Amino acid sequence: MADAAMHMYSAAIDALPDVHDPEYPHRAGVILAGLRKLSGSLSEAAGRSRVTPSVIVALSGVRHRYDELMETAAHGPGATLGQRLYVARGRAKLSTKEAANGVGLRKDLIEAVEAEEPATEEETSRIKDLIAALGG
Repeated sequence: MADAAMHMYSAAIDALPDVHDPEYPHRAGVILAGLRKLSGSLSEAAGRSRVTPSVIVALSGVRHRYDELMETAAHGPGATLGQRLYVARGRAKLSTKEAANGVGLRKDLIEAVEAEEPATEEETSRIKDLIAALGG
């Protein structure tokens, strides 16, 4: 099942327009949301006691595609705060908890912003400061 889903997402990624196209942010966002769900399902399956290597390989593949798409999206003109945060945090090798502690925010807020949930103006300002401090 995961292989079929990844095939579908890979085809959708390959069909994305140029990163400068006005449709790119929305279309990439839809794919990223789907990949987050698939990753969550595979992560849950990987946490079971009798997991097979194929589940771990599938989870790794989903995470790699997610990271690649986030990296591309974060460098486009329509990049979201969540995309820019995810890439800056990843490059700095910081966990969501570490990043949150660095700017006085909650771990779940960092995770929510990276999943495209809204933040308050103050939270957004702190996150932008973190991204700038990390060189993003």
